[in-house]
Amino acid sequence: MLTHFRGRRPAILLAFVAFPLLAACGKHEGNEAASVEHAPPDAAQQARDDAASTARCADHPLAQAMPPRDTMAGLPFRLWDCTPASFRAVYGQDGGKQVEISITDTRPADTGASAGAEDLNRRTRDMQRSVTRSSIEMLTRMADPMRTNAESLGTLGGPAYAPVLVPTSTSASFVIYVSAQTERGPAEAVALFNDRQVVTLHAVEHGSAVTGLTTPQAQALYLPFIQSFHPERLPQ
Repeated sequence: MLTHFRGRRPAILLAFVAFPLLAACGKHEGNEAASVEHAPPDAAQQARDDAASTARCADHPLAQAMPPRDTMAGLPFRLWDCTPASFRAVYGQDGGKQVEISITDTRPADTGASAGAEDLNRRTRDMQRSVTRSSIEMLTRMADPMRTNAESLGTLGGPAYAPVLVPTSTSASFVIYVSAQTERGPAEAVALFNDRQVVTLHAVEHGSAVTGLTTPQAQALYLPFIQSFHPERLPQ
């Protein structure tokens, strides 16, 4: 088993490297502009902006799949943010601990972009879907065999760092994964529904990704959101 694992190790490492690429592919339009603002808005203005963003996204076809606009896992609902092909929900306080859930529709009906821009966006979304599918397949294969082999698990840091699957109301599952014990990387969850919608969850605190979690800790953080997510309501 160990020989088999070592033979697969480059692919396994590639799966873990792939997920930061997914986050980059799934960036929402306007995030870059927000990052270069010279001064953050005051709290009252931020609250108005968040409410306006949420209202604009209320009729988005991806909104119905999202968890409720309520406090989840002790984190208050903050905002919805959306583009024609993506949707994001944020829970937590601005500048404090937050959990973000993002959906990217890699086969949207119409984004309203120009032909040239749409071609580039389509190729980017196709890549995101392909990388997500391959990575989930790899992590799914890792979930059971690695838990039964102590030597293989040692590569990650033990059973507490192995990926786990969380079933949903559909045939697809979420995969919760963390970085190896020595890496101190982010903990995230990802799923692909209808071979179309890429869904990711990640956590930030004070503007930086939450790192150094074990898989059980990541499960405790993300499970309330996953259990309140409705993939059966996503467009087919």
